[in-house]
Amino acid sequence: MRNAFLQAMLEGAAADERVSLLMAETGFSVVEPFQQRFPDRFYNTGIAEQDLVSVAAGMALGGLRPVAYSMSAFLPSRGFEQIKIDVCYQDLPVVLVSTGTGLSYGNLGATHHAAEESALMRALPNLTVFFPACGEELGEMFRYGLKSEHPTYISMPKTASPKLPEHQFVPGRPVCYRTGADGTIFAVGHSAAEALRAAEQLERQGVHMSVYGLHTLKPLDAGEICTAANTGRVFVVEEQQRSAGVGGDIARILLEGGAQLKTFRSFAVPDQFAGPVLSWQEQAEEYGLSGGRLAQSILDAVKGTA
Repeated sequence: MRNAFLQAMLEGAAADERVSLLMAETGFSVVEPFQQRFPDRFYNTGIAEQDLVSVAAGMALGGLRPVAYSMSAFLPSRGFEQIKIDVCYQDLPVVLVSTGTGLSYGNLGATHHAAEESALMRALPNLTVFFPACGEELGEMFRYGLKSEHPTYISMPKTASPKLPEHQFVPGRPVCYRTGADGTIFAVGHSAAEALRAAEQLERQGVHMSVYGLHTLKPLDAGEICTAANTGRVFVVEEQQRSAGVGGDIARILLEGGAQLKTFRSFAVPDQFAGPVLSWQEQAEEYGLSGGRLAQSILDAVKGTA
């Protein structure tokens, strides 16, 4: 997905001379083409996410369109106060882009995982929060952020962009990938690919699932979520902490909307740090977030055995 980000960054800078890229000693092998083409609009603040965000905020106050880029494990946590006060409190048009959503840094371990990222960023007023499912969505989100007069946060995984069914990106609106009467899966960001694999496996066993991709975590489309949940069984899949993930927001929306549910399950990262050093795919399997594990868990829930 980082290649999609680079391409969108180059296009945005070519179209608008106010666009600049800032990075915190992150992104080598990705950002060089931008640095070479626009050397006067490229800044490396060093390993200092607080400075990265504050400088971007100052540039926005000066009428520029800064893009601040760093890792998901560090940008929202180390730069939280600056994102909160310098960017969101002043409601500035800064685009914050992180790489390494959830567990996608895999075998680099717990220090490089970002399962708390969603919770931190969703808590901030004025901030639109995007988790793209594929490179095409990322490009659309980025173009949206450059045109917005408000802060935008985009988190992309450190994985290849999956091939998803062709769909239109509409900010705030979930993507309906497929429909089925036996239940609804809401999948956050790149978890959409695993959710679709699970739905395909379940189809072969006679269980027909709707699958919705949630690329916009804030704001959530409450009306669309309630409508999609009319199957009566709801499953939320996200590579974020279960204790503060979007699953809780969806449950609240459904309760407040008077939804009548037979089943509600949240599949997410448990409240613990990763123990064994595993690849991203192995982590997904370990935590029940792979397509195969999801299919089995959902099948058990539909049949009433779990």
